[in-house]
Amino acid sequence: MCSSSATSGAERHVFSLSQRLTHRGHDVHVLTPSPGWLPDILRGERIPVEYSHMKGTGYYRTIGRLVRQVRHGKFNVLHTHLTRAAYIGHIVGLLTDVPIISSVHIANNDQIYRRLARRRNRLVAVSNFVAGMLHGKGVPKQFIETVYNGTDFVDIPAADPNRVKDELGIPRDRNLVGLVGKVCADKGHIELIKAMRDVRMNHPQAHVVFVGLLEETFKDEMEEALEEARLRDHVTLTGVRNDIPRLLDSFTLSTLPSRMETFGVAAIEAMARSKAVVATRVGALPEVVRHQQTGLLVDLRPDEIAEAVSYLLANGDEREEMGRRGRYVVEQKFTLSEMASRFEGVYRRAIDS
Repeated sequence: MCSSSATSGAERHVFSLSQRLTHRGHDVHVLTPSPGWLPDILRGERIPVEYSHMKGTGYYRTIGRLVRQVRHGKFNVLHTHLTRAAYIGHIVGLLTDVPIISSVHIANNDQIYRRLARRRNRLVAVSNFVAGMLHGKGVPKQFIETVYNGTDFVDIPAADPNRVKDELGIPRDRNLVGLVGKVCADKGHIELIKAMRDVRMNHPQAHVVFVGLLEETFKDEMEEALEEARLRDHVTLTGVRNDIPRLLDSFTLSTLPSRMETFGVAAIEAMARSKAVVATRVGALPEVVRHQQTGLLVDLRPDEIAEAVSYLLANGDEREEMGRRGRYVVEQKFTLSEMASRFEGVYRRAIDS
């Protein structure tokens, strides 16, 4: 059950996990509050989806609906994603004793996670950073497990970088510095723009590519930053794309200069495509990007970002080696198969306990 039908990290996680568990022979049913990206893409994979409003009176109807389904033996475990779904799952668990598995995707101080820490329930953190946060807020360790997100980007054939550049209208001789994620203040776009002003002094062919939805309230601030940095001819905004692996293949390197990341899916996706990553040393990013091995970790300061990007642009052999190491790390630790296997273990322990 996910209390959002939109497209963001949690919803993408629900899709990937549901798809992989279905392929492994499990009977997966998904409940979302309304039509949207998540139910559409699930139906495309023939995964059963139902709608049930989760606000107002819909909150209570959803609880009643799930209680009836559990009592009729439809589910062995109820897996919730996002806070409202966690509240609903908590009540259903109290009324039926079905194990509640609640994935915690973000840094969250809500009391529901302490309430869920009981009986056969489990809280699944997307990183050790989130697990530590939960424990620090009073959740006993025996109720917390860490399962990293996975990606299937290692399985997708390589694309021709020049064809991608041609499609985007970018000269072929440009070195693309990418940032994948919602275009907003929290992802560090302004800091990267300021950094690129210095980067281009020694690397005039450097070109920034922002992949993701431009937050409307952020548009004016970004336009002002681009004007001040004189970077308009060296920045491309692609908007939302469904061909992220192709775009990553055209990047010289990838960046994730976020203010906070509880995991960092964009980092493992770039690593899966053999790209070195420049990321901020915040949240769970040091768990994902290994400093001087698969990329470089920096503080959220334009001068540090510029230094790291410039270094990787100037040292191609080292950059390529970081990319190869990053892909190996993903193959060993961050695949969808590994993620699904870990969740199977969580479900089994909850059911058998």
